[in-house]
Amino acid sequence: MQGDDARTSSVGTLAALILLSALKGADLQLLPSSFRAMEHEMGLKPHILGVMALCQGVACAVTGPIWGNLVDCGASRKLLLKVGAGLWGLCTFQLAFTSKVWEMLLLRLLNGAALSMLWPVVQSFIADLTTSKNVGQVCGKVHCAAHFGQVIACLMVVPISEQEIMGLMGWRLALAVVGALSLSVVLFVELAVEEVARSWDSRRFGLLCELRKLAGFFRIRTFCVIVLQGVFGTIPAAAQSFTTMYFQYLSIGNSMCGLITAIRTVGDGIGGALGGYLGDVASSVSPRYGRTCVAMISVTAGSPFVYVVYMAIPREASLGVFFAGILFSMGLFTSWEVPGCLQPMMMNIVPKRHLSSAFSWDVAIVFASGNTLGPLLVGFIAQDIFMYRQTEGSIADMSPELRAHNASALGKALFFSCVIPSLLSAWDSHS
Repeated sequence: MQGDDARTSSVGTLAALILLSALKGADLQLLPSSFRAMEHEMGLKPHILGVMALCQGVACAVTGPIWGNLVDCGASRKLLLKVGAGLWGLCTFQLAFTSKVWEMLLLRLLNGAALSMLWPVVQSFIADLTTSKNVGQVCGKVHCAAHFGQVIACLMVVPISEQEIMGLMGWRLALAVVGALSLSVVLFVELAVEEVARSWDSRRFGLLCELRKLAGFFRIRTFCVIVLQGVFGTIPAAAQSFTTMYFQYLSIGNSMCGLITAIRTVGDGIGGALGGYLGDVASSVSPRYGRTCVAMISVTAGSPFVYVVYMAIPREASLGVFFAGILFSMGLFTSWEVPGCLQPMMMNIVPKRHLSSAFSWDVAIVFASGNTLGPLLVGFIAQDIFMYRQTEGSIADMSPELRAHNASALGKALFFSCVIPSLLSAWDSHS
């Protein structure tokens, strides 16, 4: 009976983690899916949209180690899940009714602070629920759930983003719905998550303790490689938040844009689950090199796909289905790295009592670099190098020449923002 109870509690906990990951994925997808609608309604330039992503990234970077420190000190992970989900739900809901840029930036900061809670808490639970034989598969399931949430957001938000529904623009209505769902999941966490009581150790709490731990982490060579891999690998992924906007400038309809992005995200989700499984299999064959080989194959596959999507395929609306197929394949083969290699390796090299802090610092460094540099890099290259021309009018009202010019500028900016970091990431995996 005790074994049955343990299995039931682990299933409920894993279900809650998967649901929260799905909602986090949906929340993160709302901004890139609304880029064009926000440019149209509020007259926001690409670099302002990039700054919004920057605010969220900076907040994640600053607050992530705080959450990790609380977990490692013995704070209730169940309580942290409820607080974080409730806070990001409130911020997302309020964003639906905000029109001032400074208010949106502030709410993005708070939203990022709340979202940064999930990663260290989830990894701590995964370490408790798994063994070395199935850790990749569980990481893959959580990874897949986050991308499922992104798919739902793509399919729901992009087609309605510039339409008025019940007195609200579609992108605002989507924010309100996701915010309300995030608030309601707090109750599910209360009912489903089971956690063994842990004692609070105040001696491990505080900034100095975290900095000492961080210095210790950097003495672990594999940790340094994981961090560099995250930085270089995240810049292209963050830069591609402008992909939907790029397709819209190709005169591909909003519904088709949403479908293309959703198909790519499906590929990412399936690829993540596949990567977790392949990592476990490779590790059983070669415990020392198996997971690294999986990561190297995945990273190396990225650059050819990026070239084909943004440079090789003619910029024509009629090729929407072709774009979707290439992006699905790209997601399928380039998303093995994190669930198949980086997450399980982190759990192997860091003591369990410091695991949440290690994941938090990893995410902090990545968000402070990759997730913030990517969108800013695209905006800078598009505007200042390839002379992207900002406009408040709808794409349908633009001249064909202006549409073609902006599509070319965005495509080239996306290519250069993705391929150079991808090559550096592949070199880091090899070394």
